[in-house]
Amino acid sequence: MVAVAGFCMDRYEAPNQAGMPPLSMQTAKDAVDFCSARGKRLCTEAEWVRACQGPTASPYPYGKSYQRSRCNDDKVWKVPSWSTLATWPSAAAQAEAKRLYQADRSGSRTGCVSAEGVYDLTGNVAEWVLRSFPNTKNYDHVMKGCYWSGCYGGSPPGCGFVNPAHPGSFRTYEAGFRCCLTPR
Repeated sequence: MVAVAGFCMDRYEAPNQAGMPPLSMQTAKDAVDFCSARGKRLCTEAEWVRACQGPTASPYPYGKSYQRSRCNDDKVWKVPSWSTLATWPSAAAQAEAKRLYQADRSGSRTGCVSAEGVYDLTGNVAEWVLRSFPNTKNYDHVMKGCYWSGCYGGSPPGCGFVNPAHPGSFRTYEAGFRCCLTPR
């Protein structure tokens, strides 16, 4: 874990191991359960934004200007079969998720790191967090960081982007998470 302004955050997306593929097809509940089983908790939106922006409040984890492909945000979008994915965990849904998956192994883009050493905060997999700020839906959880094909709506994958469109029970091929911890 990395110490960041009063909390600790996993250096990599779950399973928090350098060189491992990040988990996907995760719901917010899956994330909460995974983190809890490890004595941690799901990060809040405010913590995620702080870790991404660093101490200088940069709009991107690596600095002040967007650099396409510095993080895994440059893959071509593949049309998903939502009806197949909805049958999760069927073999067909698993095959469809595997076909769509384009995440890099955690930490493999060495330039995609925040000032405090947290990797892949933008791109790779979108990350479930506990909502801290009001938005159009106000679900308990939102997704941050976009994913390997960029951001929904086309904006550059930055620290401020939020996808508030889905409840935490939503399972999708590009959704993962990372864990946080409050030091004692």
